[in-house]
Amino acid sequence: MLNSFLFGGNSRGPFRLFRLLLHFPNFVKLAWRLFVDERVPVYRKAILILTELLAVVFAIVYLVNPLDFDFLPIIGKLDDLIVGAFVILVPGAWLFIKLCPEHIVREHVDRISRKE
Repeated sequence: MLNSFLFGGNSRGPFRLFRLLLHFPNFVKLAWRLFVDERVPVYRKAILILTELLAVVFAIVYLVNPLDFDFLPIIGKLDDLIVGAFVILVPGAWLFIKLCPEHIVREHVDRISRKE
């Protein structure tokens, strides 16, 4: 399941977002496993570190001067989660995973799928 999400699937648009939400815990687990895997080059791990630092800076700026969408019915309640997780964290982790060697990513995806 996570395998089809990462390596290409047929669903697009709102279904892709739903699949991301469904697989979010495994996505985080995969990013962490790749980060601690010594076969992944350090310069690729730097991508994840830099995007996480950017997320922290963005969070601090957002706390000082929040951009709220309270006037929108559903998004107004979820804007902090959307901004924090899906604007900075997910694209950075996704880029890190995409730039890792594919055979290592597939190995970890298989292990996560088998619940190892």
